[in-house]
Amino acid sequence: MAKQKGQNLDLQAEGFAILAAITEVQEQISCAKQGFSAATDERLIDSYIHELIALQKRYEFFLHQAKEMGLTAMQKRIG
Repeated sequence: MAKQKGQNLDLQAEGFAILAAITEVQEQISCAKQGFSAATDERLIDSYIHELIALQKRYEFFLHQAKEMGLTAMQKRIG
């Protein structure tokens, strides 16, 4: 029974970490979008495009993990 309780706490901690990662990536996407909007140099615009693509893939990865664990939380929608 103690082992099961420890496993539940580990899963709970992992769930919180995943939800925190999702929130962090959402904030990073928001910042990258602001930088993209303000950028005027073609090379800087390209770098923001690559950053946004990578962040979107990271977001999708953590979202998939959350869904597999059955996690739910109120998350602001990125877009």
